[in-house]
Formats: sequence, C-alpha cells, structure tokens
Amino acid sequence: MSETGRKRPSPQPEQADPAQGPSPTRAEARRMLARFSFLLTLARSAVAWESIWPAAWPVLGVLGAFLAIALSGLLPALDGWLHSTLLATFAVALLAALVYATRRVSLPDEHAGKRRLERDSGLEHRPLTALDDRMMTGAADAQARAMWRAHQRRVIARLKGLRVRLPRPGLAAADPWALRGLVMLLLLVGLASTEGNVTGRLASAVTPSFNRTPQLPPSLDAWINPPAYTGMAPLYLDAGHGAAETPVDGAEGPAATPAAAAAPLLRIPTGSVLLAQVQGSGGAPSLEIGGAALPFENFAHEAYRLEHSLIEGNRLAIVQGGSTLAEWPIEVVPDNPPEIEFQSAPARTERTALRIAYEAKDDYGLVEAKAIVRRLDQPEAAPMELDLALAGGTPELSEAHSYHDLTPHPWAGLAVEIQLVAKDEPGQEGRSETLRTVLPERIFNHPVARALVELRKQLTLNPDGRLPVVQALSGIYERPEHFYHDIVVALTIRSAERRLIYDSSKKAIGEVQELLWEAALRIEEGEMAVAERELRRAQEALMEALERDAGDEEIERLIEELQQALNNFLDELQKQMQEQMAQGEQEFGEMPPNSQMLDRQDLMEMLERARELAKSGAKDAARDMLSQLRDMLENLRANPYAQQMNRDMQEASRMMRDLENMMREQQELLDRSFERSQRNGQQSEGEGEGQQSENRGDAQRQEQLRRGLGDLMRQLGDALGDIPRPLGRAEREMRDAREALDNDQPGQAVPPQTRSLDQLQQGMQATMEQFMEMFSPGEGEGEGQVGARPGDNQRDPLGRESQGPSNNQVNREGVRIPDEMELRRTREIVDELRRRRGERQRPPLELDYLDRLLDQF
Repeated sequence: MSETGRKRPSPQPEQADPAQGPSPTRAEARRMLARFSFLLTLARSAVAWESIWPAAWPVLGVLGAFLAIALSGLLPALDGWLHSTLLATFAVALLAALVYATRRVSLPDEHAGKRRLERDSGLEHRPLTALDDRMMTGAADAQARAMWRAHQRRVIARLKGLRVRLPRPGLAAADPWALRGLVMLLLLVGLASTEGNVTGRLASAVTPSFNRTPQLPPSLDAWINPPAYTGMAPLYLDAGHGAAETPVDGAEGPAATPAAAAAPLLRIPTGSVLLAQVQGSGGAPSLEIGGAALPFENFAHEAYRLEHSLIEGNRLAIVQGGSTLAEWPIEVVPDNPPEIEFQSAPARTERTALRIAYEAKDDYGLVEAKAIVRRLDQPEAAPMELDLALAGGTPELSEAHSYHDLTPHPWAGLAVEIQLVAKDEPGQEGRSETLRTVLPERIFNHPVARALVELRKQLTLNPDGRLPVVQALSGIYERPEHFYHDIVVALTIRSAERRLIYDSSKKAIGEVQELLWEAALRIEEGEMAVAERELRRAQEALMEALERDAGDEEIERLIEELQQALNNFLDELQKQMQEQMAQGEQEFGEMPPNSQMLDRQDLMEMLERARELAKSGAKDAARDMLSQLRDMLENLRANPYAQQMNRDMQEASRMMRDLENMMREQQELLDRSFERSQRNGQQSEGEGEGQQSENRGDAQRQEQLRRGLGDLMRQLGDALGDIPRPLGRAEREMRDAREALDNDQPGQAVPPQTRSLDQLQQGMQATMEQFMEMFSPGEGEGEGQVGARPGDNQRDPLGRESQGPSNNQVNREGVRIPDEMELRRTREIVDELRRRRGERQRPPLELDYLDRLLDQF
C-alpha cells in the first residue's frame, strides 16, 4: 500500500535484488533527482511567466507610451492645462493597469510545475506523483519490498525523458494589432531625438508650465566663406534683408520676392561655402537654391545648421515651417583661367642669358608661371621648362622679366619655339602665343674653346655620330701647346674621348657635353667663368629661399654667400678688364653722356638693404630688391673709367665716417661721466683718487676729440665752402665739458656733453644734405667702377627707361623702395632716439630699451 499527496521525501535507492535485473546506482539516482529538481523549477517559472506577462503587459504599454511621448518633447510644447490633463490620464491608466495585473497574477505551486513537466514531456497518467509515494504496509514482507523497489526503479528511469518547453504567454491573442511593436518603435525614436538629454526631456515632461511666454521667432546666422586663394574676407549675410514670415508658394527660381529684389546683389566667387545656423522651433529649415531644397542638419535641441558649396544659382532662400526666414539675390562669379603673354620677344643679355619679358594676370592670383621650350628640328623631344619669376605671394598681375643662363645647355645656339604657361590656385592654365627664337650661345674667341663647343653641338644634333667627335678630341689632345699645356683641360678632353668610346649609353652624351663645356670655359676665361657661375647659383639659391619663406638663419647664410660670390665676380671682372687694356684689346674714348655708372659700394648697399628688409619680415620687398640687383648684374660690364673715379666722393664718405666715429666716442664719454657723477660722494678716499684719475683721462680724451672735430671742420670747409654751424657749437660744448672734467666735476660735464652729442647729430645731418646736393649728378654725369652698356635709349642697367628732367632718375615702377620722405622720417626717428639716449636721468630700463633700438642702426 502507498500514500500519496503528502510532502515528498527524497527517495532513497535500495539495494537491487538480483532476481529483478539491473537498477540505477546510487550516484545515477542522485543525478536524476537533481535534474528533476532543476526541471521542476523551470516548469514553475514558465507557468509563472505565462501568468505574469499577459497581466503586466498593460502596465508596460502605458509606461512605454508615456516615455515615448515624453522623450519626443511634445508635452512641454502643450498648454499647461492640456499637459496636466494628459499626465492625469496616464496616471489613471497606469493605476488601472496595476489593479488588473494584481488580480490576474497567480504564482504556481509544485503540483502545477509537475503537471507542466508531464505535459511538455508527453507523460500520461501523472506518473510524477509516484515520486511522492511511500510504502505504508507490508514492509516486513520480502516480496512486497521487492515489488516496491521495482516500482521505484521504473519511476526513476522515466525521469530521463523529462523536458520543459518555452513559455507560451499567448500575448499575440491579447494584442492582435501588435501595438507593443509600435510602442517600442516610438520609444526608440524618442531616445534618438534626445541626443543624450534624457533627464532634461523627462523632467520637462512631468512639470507642466502654466506661465508660458510667447514663442520667440527663430534666429538665423549665415555667412559665406570665399575660397582661401581669393584673399577675400568672409561675407556675413544680413538676415534683415530676408522676407521673414513670407509664405512660400513653391515658386523658386528667377522670380524673387520683393524683399530679395530690394537686397543688394551679392557677387560670390564660385566655390564659396555657405554656412547657416537656425535656432528656434518651427521644424527643420531648408535651403532653396538653383531649384533644389537642401535640408538643414539638427545638431541640438531646436538648433539646425547647414554647410553648402555655392557653384550656381541666382537666389538664396532659407525656409522654415512654410515661411521664408531670409533670402538674398546672388551672382556666382566664375574663376576665369589666367592670361599670359610676351611683352617683347625673348632676347639675349650682355652676359649671354635669355631674357623673357612677360605679363600675366588672373582673377585672384597666380601661383606658377613657366616657359615651355621645344626644339624646332625635333618637336617630339621632351620640352625644357623654365620657371618664371613672380612677384611676392600670389599676384593678380605680374609684369616681370626672367633671366635664364642656357649657355651650358646642349640646346644653346639651336632654333626653338617658346610658349608661356600661367597657372592659378584651382589648377587652371593659360597659355600665350608661341614665339620662335635662337637660344643664346656663348661666343668663344679662343680657337680650342670654340672647337670644343662646336663638337658639343655636333653631339646634340647627331648623338650617333661619335666617331668624328672622338677623332677631333684626339687631335686636340695631341697639341697641348694650343691650350697652354693646362693639365686639367688635357685630362678633361681625354676623359670625354674615352667616355664616347667605351660608354654607348645615351646618358654618356650629356656627361661628355658637360665636360667639354667646362674645358671650354677654363680655356676661354679661367676663373672668371667659375666666378660668374657661382654668382648665378648664389642668386638662385637666395631667391628660392625667400620664395619658400625660409628661416632667418638660412637667409642670412645665403646672403653672405651671395656677397662673397659678388665680390669674387667683381674682382675677376676687374682683372679681365685690366688684362684687356694691358694687351691693347680695348680702346676707350670719351665717356658717353648717357652712361649710368655704379661702383662696388652701390651693389653692396643694395645687398645690405635686401638683408635688412629680410630681417624685418618684408621678404617680398627683399625679393624685389634682389631681382633688381640681378637685373643690374645681367646687364653689367667692366667700366674702363674706373681709374677716373671721383676722389671727392671718396673723401666725403671718409669724412662722414669720421663724424660718425666722433659721435660714438662722445656717447661713450657721456656714459662714463654720468656713471661717475652717480657714484660721487659714495666712495672712500682711495676710490676718490681713482675717480680723479679717470676724470683726468676722460678730459684728455675730450680734448683730443675736440681737436679732431676742429680738423674735420677745416676739411669740411675746404670741401663744402661752409662749415655747418651745429659743429661749431658742438666744439664749444666739448671745451666746457673738458674744463669740468679737469676740475673733477663729472656731474658738471654731463650737460655740455649731452648738448655736444645733440649738435653733432644735427651737424651730421646738415653735412649729409650738403654732400647730397653737391654730388647730385647733373645732366650727362655719372661715376663708378661698373656700369651698363651705354646707348642712345637712355636706359639704366635694369633696361628701364630713365625719367625726370635730367634722365638720371631711376624708374622704380614695380619695385617698392622707400622714398626720400620715408628716409627723412627714419632719420628723424633715429635722431630722436639718440637724443633721448643722451638724457641720463631717464630710468635704466628705458635707457636699455633705447640702446637695443639703436643697435639696429
């Protein structure tokens, strides 16, 4: 007999009876029972879920609908009473859903779990209840016990097939329209619209406002950024020209509204970028242009922005919520390709360089100009490209001339055609007409040099005809007396000959031509050709550094190299002229009346001016100054009248230097006197004796300076016929200062020394002006060491026409050089700085600042 329906004890497996066959072991029985307990828990959970979920769905649906509406931001836009009514409605609905859920939910017991296991496992007749049975009678009967154990084995064995299916809450039957999916979708959309401001949206949704202020109209900010290469400033668009609250009738195009017609026409470069931002309610705005509507991007709560490149269109309009916030009539200005043309035919300079004068222009600026050179006899050959000089930055108009030394090039002396190409920032190109010319070729007077250059040209015209060239080189090598037995030339010729014999590559032709050129230059001019080549190299390096805005240290180093190369070139030019005059190769008559002469000092001063401009940051002006210097050097030749240089000008320069040295020495004496006057009365007796010795030494120096000034005044009187009066007053002040120092009164010496320094400055200015007036060249006058070829066209070494009544004033068009007014103003500033530096009562910090300012001059 067994008893069921009581608390289930844990069945204990008993020893198997051999007569009943195999039975589960104790371990297997424990595992089966543990699995049964786990499955029973799952079954009870499934039954609980099928009861809870249908009951909880109304609660979750009400909460989800409220959150979706709250996160969307619709509730704060409603009137306070309507907002409160909706909140109360949701609260009532939530309460009703909770009451409904509590009445529907019932948690399952163990019996319900077993019934769920039996149904999911397909067991009939409720076999799991046998696990709770126990033997009530017959425990002493062996056969009864055996039958009981057999019954338990059958029950435990059937536990292996138990399983639990997934819950089936039946929500689809309760929600046939799948409204739960709509609620989830709206909730996700609301979360996306918050952009992280979830708490703010929820707080505003549950706090209705009954004191609502009138809604402000949307604000609009719009501006247009032209492309950077145009150099134009951003254009702010005034929204006041817009037709705010003007209904949009959908007609976008040429027919503009009266507000747009009243607004000024905006001329906008193509490629400009419109940036617009709208803040305020009313929905996402859009941009109407060219018949298209471009939506704004939402980047914050009720804030929208747009970025659009303007290529075409004649009207800009920003529309929001059916109203036009603003509109402007526009004209998109296209960027035309650049234009370039020859100002004159390519020509040859005095130093056998190719001069290309051109004019190029573009709407917003040029970035590159070059010349394309092609051979007439071989049009299919790769062209040669020559970079042309441009003004600083990206000039809109460039009138310039560029020099190119092509004499070492294998094409020198050949007929070519040249076309100019200009390029602007967007990459558009403009081309000129094609002109034909013959590239400049150096004329060699020495027969061997001339023969080497002719062989070089033969290799250019006929690269395969090496044998005649080899034979000619061998013949020249066997006669070293024809090239002064120069071992360098001999080795160069032999090396070129062997390269042509043993190296059959095309690369060898160019290398042999370079060797022949170097040998011809050495025979013809020796060190002069080397100096000229180094000068051109230094010029090109410095111009390239200024163009790419190199550092100050690099520019300073390149200027030093150019200065050294210029000195070497002028030395070699002077040697060449002297040798030619000694050999009687040149005869010079009377100096032509229209000659423009320059000495070495003039060229060095131009280079120093370029150095100062580069230091001050005016690198474009420095590049213009160097371009002017290069133009002069290209038209330069030796001046046979160097021995007739004006001695008076040299003497005047020496006297001005002496006067400047006196000013410097007077400044030192003033500083020493002021320092001793400050220490006066603070030293011991021994130190006082040392100060007296210093006073006597400075008194002697002051007297020597006064006598030197007297000698200089006599020299100036002889040269100018009149002594500047400030110098006489300076001499008297020096005498008073010397007397004060002799009496051991350095404080009494400071005022006359200060006044003497001021009078020296005024005297130097007056002397300079008299010398400038004295040496101003009259009509047809000019002195110097080097100069341009004289001619009847009255041009300066730059090839520019002279201007002014005497035809000696240089035409500085295109080159920014300080005029006389600026130079005078600069001198006045320097004089004022020196005057203040002499006032010793000024604070030490100010005096140090004045010293640092004067160090630059």
